[in-house]
Amino acid sequence: MATTGAHGEMPHDPEDDMPLAELDARARADAALRRIRAGADPTREAFDLANTMNDEGIGRLTSALQRWFRRWPRRE
Repeated sequence: MATTGAHGEMPHDPEDDMPLAELDARARADAALRRIRAGADPTREAFDLANTMNDEGIGRLTSALQRWFRRWPRRE
């Protein structure tokens, strides 16, 4: 957890500027909490976090299904 600076402000974390898709789940959640504490809209942060996690889940499911279907011989 980040501590406040000398004047009570939250120090800048480089992860806050990275796209959510480039961070792991814990880092995404930490970055969202830091932005909320800094005054960001909690609803927007929760939506972005859930949307990114959903995209990852769908991507993993799609990849697994593609691998599974490639195992089956094609019928002509």
